[in-house]
Amino acid sequence: MSPTPLPTTQTNTVSTPSSRKQANAAQRKSSESQGGQKEKKEAESITYATHPERFVKAEPAPEKFEITDPKTPEEHFSVAVDADNHKRWDKAIEEYKKALELKPDWAVAHFRLATDYNKEGRTDDAIAQWELATRYDPQFYGAYNKLAGAYRLQGNLKKAVDAYSALLNYPPARLGAHYQLGFSYAELGDRQKAREHLESYRVMALKSKEQETPRFQNALRELQKLEK
Repeated sequence: MSPTPLPTTQTNTVSTPSSRKQANAAQRKSSESQGGQKEKKEAESITYATHPERFVKAEPAPEKFEITDPKTPEEHFSVAVDADNHKRWDKAIEEYKKALELKPDWAVAHFRLATDYNKEGRTDDAIAQWELATRYDPQFYGAYNKLAGAYRLQGNLKKAVDAYSALLNYPPARLGAHYQLGFSYAELGDRQKAREHLESYRVMALKSKEQETPRFQNALRELQKLEK
C-alpha cells in the first residue's frame, strides 16, 4: 500500500498599503535613475561639432556712454576718459582742454592731458602739463616720476634731479629715486652726492628682492668706480 501524500501548504502574499507604497517608490527611483543616465549620455554627446545651433558665442555687452553734450568740467573729463579708452587721443586732448578751461587747477586733468600729449610725441607740451599737475598738487608723485623721465630723455639732468628728489618724499618711489639720483649726480660730476644716493639705494636694496636685479649690480659697479 503506497503512502498517502501530505497536503501541500501554499503561502499567500498579502499586499498591504505600506508595501505597495514602497514598491511604487522603488519603481519611480529606478525609472528616474535610468532617465538620468539617458539624459547624461545625451548631454555628453552634444558638442559644437555635432550641434552648433546649441552654442551661442558670448559677446561682451557694449558699455553705454550717454554724455552727448558735456557742459561741466566733470562731464568734459568723462568724455575725455571715454575717448582715451577708445584710443582717440585727439578727442581726449580736446575734452581735457575744455575741462581745464572751466577748472584750471585740476591736477589730474593736467596729468592725463600730458599723458596724451606724450603719446602723440608732443614732449614739450606733455612736460608743461605735468609741471602744472605738480604745481596744483605738490604731492602728485606720479607726475614727478613722468617729469623726471622726460627731463632725462631731453638731457636736462638738473631738472631731472629736482623731480627725482621730490620722489624721495614718497616711500614707494624712494628706492628707484636714490638709484636715478646716484647716476644723475655721477653724470653731473658730483661724485659725493652720487655715492650718497647709490649707497642709500644699496642699503635699501639689501632688504628686498631688489638685490637680485641687474639694476643692483649696475649700482655696485658704479659705486666701485666712484670709490677710486
